[in-house]
Amino acid sequence: MKRMLIVILGLLMCKNVFAADYYRGRTIIGVGVYSTGSNSILLIDVDGDKSGLPACAATKRFAISSTAPHYKEVMSLAMTAYAKQDNTVDIRVLNSCGYFVNAADILGIKTGVMPF
Repeated sequence: MKRMLIVILGLLMCKNVFAADYYRGRTIIGVGVYSTGSNSILLIDVDGDKSGLPACAATKRFAISSTAPHYKEVMSLAMTAYAKQDNTVDIRVLNSCGYFVNAADILGIKTGVMPF
């Protein structure tokens, strides 16, 4: 019983580490790249409600650093979706602003009707 309680408590504590939000069926309305000197930051803005973003994301944008392992893939998909004005973009973000001080961290992005 004690072991089960410890496992449950551990899982509850891990939830905040992996907490993420989805923004589904959006159109990218802006994309930009900012240089910090040592790396590049891709900034993305989408249409629709963004009230679920963390408080640190004051600009209501999403960001990913060129130091992230999935940066090139996110950059490629974001630029393609922006050029096509694709309205089926889904973005998954973490509840943190580690890549850029005022934008939510991008965990993943997809286009089309494929499930995430």
